[in-house]
Amino acid sequence: MIDLSGRVALVTGAARGIGRATALCLAEAGAAVVVTDLDRQVEGLTYPTADQDELAGTVRLVEEAGGRAASAFVDVRDVEQLRAAVALAVDRFGGLDVVVANAGVASWPEMTWKATEEQWRTMIDVVLTGTWNTVRAAVPAILEGGRGGAITFVGSTAAVKPMQTIGHYAAAKSGLVGLMKSLALELAPQWIRVNMVHPGGTATDMTQNPAAEHWQATAPGVGEVLRLPMPIHRMEPLDVAHAIRWLSSDEARYMTGAQLVLDAGATLQ
Repeated sequence: MIDLSGRVALVTGAARGIGRATALCLAEAGAAVVVTDLDRQVEGLTYPTADQDELAGTVRLVEEAGGRAASAFVDVRDVEQLRAAVALAVDRFGGLDVVVANAGVASWPEMTWKATEEQWRTMIDVVLTGTWNTVRAAVPAILEGGRGGAITFVGSTAAVKPMQTIGHYAAAKSGLVGLMKSLALELAPQWIRVNMVHPGGTATDMTQNPAAEHWQATAPGVGEVLRLPMPIHRMEPLDVAHAIRWLSSDEARYMTGAQLVLDAGATLQ
């Protein structure tokens, strides 16, 4: 059993999907968790983003399982909202040890070069700048604790293998790779590890909606890229959460700057 007793975790984008599963996994291992997400629709997206009830549902599920949780409505594009969430973790639970930068969005232009300015800006601002903001807000609290920590970015197989029409998404997720590697070097002397997971097709609200399903069925070459050698249709959020929990634990105490690809073999093709 992975033991995170006494640790405090911050998980962004935790109202549902991979974020919710990760919060539950970390709490199951003994960590207190602060979960964040939006309380409004993100502009320009064609699927419903998280709401207040869903974030409250994550807290309820953690508490029903015997864990400790608190929540904050956060737009990761706003570093001050993230700093308030970090302060909540410190005030409520006594510090911060684990960070999971999971918040993300998706959109599906006809072609990358036909993406609207809004689609490009929202993607970069949420996925790339939002993760940088999360780190900016969280690292001082981890350093203050003086006991090291673990930061995990949630990437995508789009950062590993090209996918047509979603170059804005691939650019944002690929940017996280460079950010992760730089931070891993910078923070290693303070025993703060920084790693990344690259999920393949995972059953979340972001991938199971009419716009996403149309893209998967019609975008050039995407069907081949998403085809899984292993005999499953797609992974579940819990599959990704298990890997994040391991990276967050002492079981991975010397792993930093690493990228774990969780895609049932899709990128091997």
